[in-house]
Amino acid sequence: MPSSSLPQSTPPSSPSRATLDNLLELVQQVTPSKSSDALRRLRRNIQARTNKVQEDVSTLKRRITDLENQTTTTTTRPRKQRKRFNRAEHADDSIPNPLTVEERAREKGRQFLIEEALFLVDSDVFTVDEDEDFDPADEFSSDKNKIQGQLLQILRYLPNDIKHLRKTDLISGVFIDGMSGQRSSISNRLRGASLPHIVDDVKPFKTSSGRFNAFATLIGYQPGTDTREPYYSKLDVPILYDRWQGKKDLKTFLRGPVLLNIHASIIRGPNGAIGLFSGKSKRPTANATLAIWMHSADTQLVEIGDETGINYRERQSYYLERILDGLANDKAWAQDLVAYWDHILFPNADAPRDGAAGNQSLEAGEDEDDFFGSVPPVERPPMPLADSSGHTIKLASPISPPQSFR
Repeated sequence: MPSSSLPQSTPPSSPSRATLDNLLELVQQVTPSKSSDALRRLRRNIQARTNKVQEDVSTLKRRITDLENQTTTTTTRPRKQRKRFNRAEHADDSIPNPLTVEERAREKGRQFLIEEALFLVDSDVFTVDEDEDFDPADEFSSDKNKIQGQLLQILRYLPNDIKHLRKTDLISGVFIDGMSGQRSSISNRLRGASLPHIVDDVKPFKTSSGRFNAFATLIGYQPGTDTREPYYSKLDVPILYDRWQGKKDLKTFLRGPVLLNIHASIIRGPNGAIGLFSGKSKRPTANATLAIWMHSADTQLVEIGDETGINYRERQSYYLERILDGLANDKAWAQDLVAYWDHILFPNADAPRDGAAGNQSLEAGEDEDDFFGSVPPVERPPMPLADSSGHTIKLASPISPPQSFR
């Protein structure tokens, strides 16, 4: 990406006293006697200075984090290992072989994170009652249905003989522990040993501020203006597209090379191949979310970024919802995307295997309805397409909305 499209160097290390005093003075000028035009001008000035203060504070936080990381790296004192809470020891006496149950549930949590979702949609997902009237087609219509949808996914992973224990802390706790451990392992690998195999230059990744300066625009950063605060777009994200040409293009959406490199990095690690050949891998939307996090100023892979404020759980859900909606409405872009990833996930298969394929509020300036609705439904199977190496990708006809495309 041309350097001119990247954010300029970070603001000063802390908000100046003059900036804060000027902001206070502007606020004091807001009085009922002011004309509408004067109030609008004041509002723009206040917003501009507020944006400046927010950017200064964010920069200061990043620099503090960088210093803390440098201190941690240079210290010679060995790190104290954190003792894992023994849930089996505190399990109910009615549960036979709690140690075995604990390890089985933890492994299912690891598997669930790789194949289904990076985060749980709600902390109550294990304790809610199953709704017999729930329709998976309505999963994204409400928060309640999102919980029901993920509960069904979890129940598909839990072995039959321990499903009835899902509301206990032994099962829910170690399942979540397994997800957390796997998420930590993936994040460490992406910014650690695997990084040289994913990107050409690893130097900008060393610090939070370095990532912000180098990659903010690449992951959708939109600077603040007089009338809006800065935000991260969900669609104007160059890293998600193959051959970004300065505008959104459904033909290359979720096909960025970094997404494929992240996929390769994950499946080569421990348990990385789980689900890859059983038609259950959710890599596209997870890889998109991981690519954004990996290049972000955020220091840890948690639900809401500590620096960017990006909600990574909702981001993955947002992309998934768009894909499933496209499949349900026979959109060519969604069908071709499924076929493209099927070709990558199952290169020796003649057609996608069964189940091979499966909200965050809209930020200012987004137009996803026009973007995703711009392609009409297909009346016949789309033409075969080729990947970057020239190999023909066979499309299935018809493609029904799959159960697990993440």
